[in-house]
Amino acid sequence: MKYEITSYASKKIRSEMLEKGVQSKEICKLLLDTFDVKLNEQSFNNKISRTTFSATFFFQCMYVLETWLINFDRNNIAVTNKENDNGTRK
Repeated sequence: MKYEITSYASKKIRSEMLEKGVQSKEICKLLLDTFDVKLNEQSFNNKISRTTFSATFFFQCMYVLETWLINFDRNNIAVTNKENDNGTRK
């Protein structure tokens, strides 16, 4: 299954949480204890759903989930070229 590149990081966080058996409430506590990132369960879920979070946040999540190796599987990423109204790339 291919994922849009914009949602790949979000899917990666969710899959790591599932693999490690970590719920949203737990990762919020880990982020707070480790990086002083203050999020409640709902705000964490909203942030992940928006898929526009920073690379720093992504790596903070990977760190607290103790994910030391991140496989960036290019075969599962769909890239769409965006064009302006005049047909040129943005």
